[in-house]
Amino acid sequence: MGFLKKLKGAVSKITGGGAKVTVFVNGNDIRETLNITVNVEVKESPLKVQKVYLWVKSVEKIDIPKNSLPQYLKEEANLGLKLSTDRFPRKEFIVSEVQTLEAKQSYTWSVDIKLEDKTPSYNGHFANHEWLFYAGLDVKGNDPDSGWQKFDLK
Repeated sequence: MGFLKKLKGAVSKITGGGAKVTVFVNGNDIRETLNITVNVEVKESPLKVQKVYLWVKSVEKIDIPKNSLPQYLKEEANLGLKLSTDRFPRKEFIVSEVQTLEAKQSYTWSVDIKLEDKTPSYNGHFANHEWLFYAGLDVKGNDPDSGWQKFDLK
């Protein structure tokens, strides 16, 4: 039994599966301070965490289908026109410092952030701008994380 438990712990470190991480944005007014909540549910083994971090970025995307392009571009663009650019490059916020998270426990942190870029989210006919948030735990091996989550900010 002890061997299997150690094997499970090793696999969790490699895959980042040692914890479930979720991120929530409380409020949506981009001109105000945003309160961000990070929740972590630790799985079978304790985690030695160097930091709990939050990444924020915004992306502007343009997607024009081929049939909506001007005639002179239709022949050159096989699938239409797709562009994506980071409008607000990824910025890191430290949510919490070094600590050990006990197995089978839940933890919650809250952090207030103010964004320099005040461009709100929008969904246009061919373009959109979205704000993305990503929370993670800096641990040895692969960091457990929330993945990039989209939140509408007005």
